[in-house]
Amino acid sequence: MKKTIMLGISLLASLFFGVYLLFLKPPQVMEARVFSDEEVSGLTADRICFPAEMSVDLLIDGVKAPYEETEKRYYIPRNLEEDRWKGQISATVDGHPASVVWKDDEAFENIGDAVAGGHVFECIIYNDTGYKRVSVLFTGLPVMCIDGNMGENGSKVTVFDPVKSLRKDYQTEESFAYYNIRGNASKRFEKLGYRLELLEDDGSEGRKLSLLGMRIDNDWQLKAMYSDRSKLRDKLSIDLWNQIAERTGSRTDAGCKMEYLELFINGTYQGLYGLVEPTDYKSLSLDREKDLIYKVASDEWPNDALFEESERTQSFSCAGVNIRQAGKIYTDGMWEPFRRFWKSGYEMESEEDLQFLYDCIDRQNFIEYDLYYNAIAGMDNRFKNIIYSTEIHTDGSCTIRRIPWDQNYSWGDDFEQGKDKDIKNIRYNPELAGRWLNEEVFRNMQKYDPQLAGDMEETWKEWRRTFLKEEYWKTYARELMSYLTDSGAFARDSAKWPDSGNVEGTEEIEAFIDERFVWLDEYLGSLRAET
Repeated sequence: MKKTIMLGISLLASLFFGVYLLFLKPPQVMEARVFSDEEVSGLTADRICFPAEMSVDLLIDGVKAPYEETEKRYYIPRNLEEDRWKGQISATVDGHPASVVWKDDEAFENIGDAVAGGHVFECIIYNDTGYKRVSVLFTGLPVMCIDGNMGENGSKVTVFDPVKSLRKDYQTEESFAYYNIRGNASKRFEKLGYRLELLEDDGSEGRKLSLLGMRIDNDWQLKAMYSDRSKLRDKLSIDLWNQIAERTGSRTDAGCKMEYLELFINGTYQGLYGLVEPTDYKSLSLDREKDLIYKVASDEWPNDALFEESERTQSFSCAGVNIRQAGKIYTDGMWEPFRRFWKSGYEMESEEDLQFLYDCIDRQNFIEYDLYYNAIAGMDNRFKNIIYSTEIHTDGSCTIRRIPWDQNYSWGDDFEQGKDKDIKNIRYNPELAGRWLNEEVFRNMQKYDPQLAGDMEETWKEWRRTFLKEEYWKTYARELMSYLTDSGAFARDSAKWPDSGNVEGTEEIEAFIDERFVWLDEYLGSLRAET
């Protein structure tokens, strides 16, 4: 009987505590109380505004929150797929701890609409004698801040991520870093792409962190996506290639990964970016000592004289082709595998040349790469923007595989023609949905390999039976667009870079998918019938 009474008392206590938490506990956002207008008035009545020269900072988990100097506004990432508020905000005044409360706002009741619409909230930072009202905007994307001079060591990078982090709670990361402009093409645009290298506290190389749920690494790329009005094409293309690569059983054709964020540099909002893992020896599971990565970055074709010159001068570059160094020391013969591939593939004149090519490439990978850039109509991925993953075997032979990168001219976007073309040199071209794209090596393979058309169709049919379904990729495009628009980031990027011509919606991409996949079904069937 006594045990029954005690159990009843315990249950009642738990019930009352639950009621307290539900009805009596003051509302909080990121562990800071929400004050009514009356409470805010009472708080500020006997305090004075902090003078402008005082340093007043809002912190997320002890790290200064992203702050836009022109707007005089903090940006705080929030995971819109979760009801709970992750992370803890706090404040300092001239480096000393201070208190912080939120001003009550009806928009807290529908935070999704508030984030999508860029609603500005207000919080009050205060101590015993003074206070400051600060503006806060919540975003649905992770945020990266870079502070420091470009091209110089000693910069600092900070990442705030409650969205993609593999941790259960808010992930904030700080590191010294080096950053510089990435890509020759992006230098033409107002909105720049960047390469980012994380550094140890003493400035040495090799600081490795997992960012946005991706791999642990020290080298990262920031894609500006300036010329892609949808901001979806690179992401769609990267994820499609990774689905293809996952089915091959070979890690040496794995692609990179990309996640979205909003970027600040030295207190200035830069817009929507894609944070990208590099495709390198690590991601491709290659041996840094013996294997090689060749990267074709431009339309400049090599030849025998240029190969010989690069060998003579021990250069890691030959025309538009580069060897990824990754700490490598130049050794004689580094250009020989690619030179063999080039000679037999691009200068093929007989079945003997074809066999020589097949001795140094993964034929199935070349089929998959050809079908891939045709599926997305990758206009800029036929000769350049290709990484050649090259395994060197103990007998001196090699296996070369193709991996794509920079796939922004895709899913219906084409080169703009004419002398009055825009600097972005890009336009949507619906005619691409019904056009076969080819390049020199694969054209030569088709000429001398009678089995190729059949193997292409069989591979394509397997894709269509499994992962290459129209509705899946259209739905995925809509989900990505919703992620960008619901976060508020798409609208902010459009306002920041109006010349980018951002178009909210997926109509063009969906129309391309509907026509393109079916057209390729028919074309590959007819190609096989012809042979």
